[in-house]
Amino acid sequence: MKNTIPLLVAAMALVLASSTLVGEISLESSPPVVVKTVPAAGSENVDPGLGELQVTFSKSMQDGSWSWSTWSEENFPETTGRPRFLGDGRTCVLPVKLQPGRFYATWLNSQKFGNFKDAGGRSAVPYLLTFKTRGHPGPQAPPVAASAPAVSATKLNEDQRLVLEWTDRQFRSFFDARAFDGWSEKERAELETRLLDTLKGPQTREYYQAINTLAALRSGRGLPALRAIAFDRRDKDNRDRWMAIRALGNIGDKMAVPELIHLVYHGNVNTRWWAQISLVRLTEKNFGADWKAWGAWWNDSRGEPAFDPAIIRWWSGQAEPEKLTDSLEQSDRKFLEKLRPPAGAPAAGQTK
Repeated sequence: MKNTIPLLVAAMALVLASSTLVGEISLESSPPVVVKTVPAAGSENVDPGLGELQVTFSKSMQDGSWSWSTWSEENFPETTGRPRFLGDGRTCVLPVKLQPGRFYATWLNSQKFGNFKDAGGRSAVPYLLTFKTRGHPGPQAPPVAASAPAVSATKLNEDQRLVLEWTDRQFRSFFDARAFDGWSEKERAELETRLLDTLKGPQTREYYQAINTLAALRSGRGLPALRAIAFDRRDKDNRDRWMAIRALGNIGDKMAVPELIHLVYHGNVNTRWWAQISLVRLTEKNFGADWKAWGAWWNDSRGEPAFDPAIIRWWSGQAEPEKLTDSLEQSDRKFLEKLRPPAGAPAAGQTK
């Protein structure tokens, strides 16, 4: 550790000296630097259930290029998937499986590896991310109260409850009601491995059931795969998307909140309603279909990661931002009318 500071100083001096030779130093010509990490560097008592590491740079970065480098083999976290950049173009995530009571360290670029680069090809200044997980493992499920979905259901509005009840009736055969009480860690891990393999495709009935069983397991290992399905920017069939959104809410993945807010205005009706429901479950707040209010509240609350208010174009026919609310309201009105029983008919679960 004592030798790292001189190395960083030397690296920064070399970069700045090179820039001076080329021309005046500016924001554009300077190398990118790390502005935030999750967890924060030097953190102690980090939750071992954290499913991924995040690093945010000062500039937009080259997609598909990164250097999560080892400081020492024994301190590098076990990875569970490939790194990827989020939609902001500045934040790279690394799926991991952490152990309790461990010290972790990874270089974000280093003397040997400099593949974190900005759009102009400039390598980021090396940064050493270190943290320690808390010493005692929690329950086998991720750290979310088992009763969270039921408690949060009281926060749902009438329309959200209508969608929830309709979904349970229509798709009950895809869901998994097991609690997995008494399962050993080995049994859970073996099941998670089979489920994650199933998510690699094809999209059979077992594929959709795997999404929902990961939700029932409260699977921390499953979060990277579920996020990838939920936040996929492609215009596609959306059954797996909204099921993954439902799973993130059931598991208690608060790191997914900023991306879920963007799904509140998705073109698929099930997707945007389940984005609302999962947000309520995760936050105990309810701003309904108002994604701007969701985003403002999250950022005002200093939620991490931060919400980027720039509108995402989810599908080719998406209305312009100023007309988007009206177009979705019309679609939602028609959808809810189909779900409501005719006047005089018994409500779900009742008989005349």
